[in-house]
Amino acid sequence: MKKKIISLMLIAIMLFSLAACSGGNKEEANNPAEGTEADTNKAGAGDTEAEKEVTLSLMVTTRPTTDNKDFYLDWLPELVKEKYPNINIEVEQLPTDQYKQTVRLKFASGEGPDLFTWWAGLQAKDLVDAGYVKDLSDFSQLGKFKKEIADAYAFDGKNYAVPLGSSFLTTWYNKDAFAKAGITKLPENWTEFLECCEKLKQVGITPITAGDKQSFVIQFGMYQIGASEIYGDNPDFDNKLFTGETKFTDTVWVNTVKKFTELYEKGYVIEDSLGLSQEQSRQAFLDGKAAMIFDGSFGYDALNRQGAVEFEKGIFCIPSNDEGKKFVYNLTPSNGVFVSASSQKQDAIDKVLDYWFTEGTSLFEKWTSTTSDIPCYEGVEDSRELVREYLDRYKEDQSIYNLNNAWPEGVSDMMCIVFQNVISGNGTPEDVCQGMQNKFDELNGN
Repeated sequence: MKKKIISLMLIAIMLFSLAACSGGNKEEANNPAEGTEADTNKAGAGDTEAEKEVTLSLMVTTRPTTDNKDFYLDWLPELVKEKYPNINIEVEQLPTDQYKQTVRLKFASGEGPDLFTWWAGLQAKDLVDAGYVKDLSDFSQLGKFKKEIADAYAFDGKNYAVPLGSSFLTTWYNKDAFAKAGITKLPENWTEFLECCEKLKQVGITPITAGDKQSFVIQFGMYQIGASEIYGDNPDFDNKLFTGETKFTDTVWVNTVKKFTELYEKGYVIEDSLGLSQEQSRQAFLDGKAAMIFDGSFGYDALNRQGAVEFEKGIFCIPSNDEGKKFVYNLTPSNGVFVSASSQKQDAIDKVLDYWFTEGTSLFEKWTSTTSDIPCYEGVEDSRELVREYLDRYKEDQSIYNLNNAWPEGVSDMMCIVFQNVISGNGTPEDVCQGMQNKFDELNGN
């Protein structure tokens, strides 16, 4: 009897325990544990610790070397984390000549970055056509940007990027070296530019340094020359490429490449430029080993570092125009910020973009104070003296976008690669132009 009573008591205890466990599971179903999706939704837009942790991938091209904290590598992840403790940003940077291929491969494999910077015009259109990027037309801050810049990222009436600003290609020069060579004024046509180079060479100063080992830097000189040579008389040259009215093999393009080649043939470019990277070439300029370097406004910080010698710097655009002919220079949209259309982290992306591009936030203030781009945001002015001076000097002249903005992706790469052969003596200007036209026909389905 005693054993029977004990057995009944054990059964009662077991049943009570099962009931308690069953009740606990029911309560958990109605009140999910912290960090689940339902709890994140309940938290809404609040910056609470209950929000689910998320990591956003960001890809950017390699930034100029600097001793200061970098906006993309340092400030952006740090300030976003401070504002939204649950949002992490992992940044990957690559040199330009690797960047484009890597981004495309990632998207093609279904692993595109959540956020990435990219170029305007036709360089972006194929990403749009492939469905890789999100329509950002409804982004709340888009109206704060200059329309003519924002429109560079628009296709079929939809905008696919937040513009970061504009930039120009230019020639940085050593004012002290120019003075030593007896150059008292900036050249205003191609003949005068060649005379400047010759005067520098005669006093033992290498006129130009170039990091041609990285082929993309070839664009910086080529496009300055092409601006006046090609577009002074025919500003619609690129549009006519698609109708067959113009070709890269036309005389104006052959002359552009010939003028650039002339600088190498006359010994005006530093020896073994094909062995120098962009960074090494910039350092050569800073160390006083050459009087000029073809670069851009985006190189402002990198080219204002202290080198082995101290000298005053200036900037001007190569005047490739013949005397009495029209001068044209480059002024183009910089990269924009694009968003992956397939990202599953759109809520976090929206928070980051709002925080980044809303005036008055800590992230906005840090972006505008560290960017190398010329601002295109309402009410924000560029504080750099040389940039303001440059834009004021050429404000009455015609400007065009960087030439490759209007071309299918791949034409500019072909131009740079074949021109490397010209530098090494294994190609001609005509080879460059024919290669560009062949690539254009291939990509344009001709």
